[in-house]
Amino acid sequence: MSDIEDFIRTALGEFGPLLDDDQVVELSANQNGAVFVERLGLGSQHVGTLEEVARERVIRFCATASGTAVTKDAPIVSTKMPGTGYRFEGVKPPASEAPLFSIRFHAARVLTMDDYVKQGVVTQSQASYLLEALHNHKNIVLVGGTGSGKTTFLNMMIGELDQPNRAPERLVIIEDTQEIKSANPNAVFLKTCEGVDMTGLLASTLRLRPGRIIVGEVRDGAALAMVKAWNTGHPGGLTTVHANSAQAALTRIDLLIREASSMPLPEVIGLGVDVVAFIEADITSRKIKEIIEVKGYEHGEFKITQVG
Repeated sequence: MSDIEDFIRTALGEFGPLLDDDQVVELSANQNGAVFVERLGLGSQHVGTLEEVARERVIRFCATASGTAVTKDAPIVSTKMPGTGYRFEGVKPPASEAPLFSIRFHAARVLTMDDYVKQGVVTQSQASYLLEALHNHKNIVLVGGTGSGKTTFLNMMIGELDQPNRAPERLVIIEDTQEIKSANPNAVFLKTCEGVDMTGLLASTLRLRPGRIIVGEVRDGAALAMVKAWNTGHPGGLTTVHANSAQAALTRIDLLIREASSMPLPEVIGLGVDVVAFIEADITSRKIKEIIEVKGYEHGEFKITQVG
């Protein structure tokens, strides 16, 4: 353990051991000192307070580790925590009233679909439907707002492909920030970087003989390349997108595609997307609010069927 990592854990005080908790997804300390912890499959819980001087130290230590100067003109720190590699976002005055930060973990344990059923996130019928769609190589879009648990749910779906009784499929996984896990020895992980965007990675993916193409989150014109890839002999894709309903996700993907094409291409979406599952989150829980099947695009609208 490096000195800076040790300093951060000391500054976190009673919350330091949470950095080693394989159930924790996110740890946040607000400007009023309130500390919230989100665990796998569950909502955020208020677990105590952290003094302002301690929040200040955590931010400065993370900034130092990344070689970032924190000043009044640059009061935001976006980096990875030393040692753990967790995603760290810290904000200081004048961008906030008092220091605050959020730590996004890479949870060591991936939940199973059975775990989600037991927690009430999905019903048994929803779980059976989604697993059948997954194993039948349907292209699935997971939808929700920020913090709804889309990536965690995506990790679970990928984990359901890693079962020992199934031959490992070749997965090509594309992300902006590495958050997806897979125990599959035939999984290839690609990450955007300076000079290589998601569209470029998708083009490379087609030459890597993918069995399934998985995009951690689609948020720009790369949606066109993704849907085209799903349409051209690479079914079984998975991705997440920000939207407030399953139907709104189709509109969102359409808008993203328009960033890359001067012509609207809803027909391509209707052919490329098979299933959309919307994850709704409130303060204490998450659940699959709705699932729809997409049957194409005709007469100016998507043909959809409500599943659950």
